[in-house]
Amino acid sequence: MYKDFPEKVFLETDIIAEYLTEKKKGSPVLLDLMQKSICFTSVINAAELFYAAKNDLQKDTVRKVLTGLKVLGMHSRYSLLINNYSTLVNTVRDALICVLAEYNKLPVVTYNVDKFVKTKLTLLDPKKFRGKSVSG
Repeated sequence: MYKDFPEKVFLETDIIAEYLTEKKKGSPVLLDLMQKSICFTSVINAAELFYAAKNDLQKDTVRKVLTGLKVLGMHSRYSLLINNYSTLVNTVRDALICVLAEYNKLPVVTYNVDKFVKTKLTLLDPKKFRGKSVSG
């Protein structure tokens, strides 16, 4: 468990997708996070989840999960900071996520910390704060 868990966090798509597809018993990471922090995500992540939804039931489930989160929109001012991340991440999508997190001063919760490791963002790996080893 992280010693002083942040009051607010930014959730990457993988955290929300895990909750939506979780088949194992036990408390999913998303629920733990929502009990500890105010959870934010982005319109990008929401769009990815809706894009992956294959039927009305899945779309409704995504919609219900997103109502429990704060979904950040994309303001044009974020494009002015995109070059700060052009050499640190591999895609425009990831650079936009970095800008959102930086601008809103939010640590990023993701299983894929390697994707953002070159940035100076605060990264939280759920495998570490849930008592699991980094490798699995």
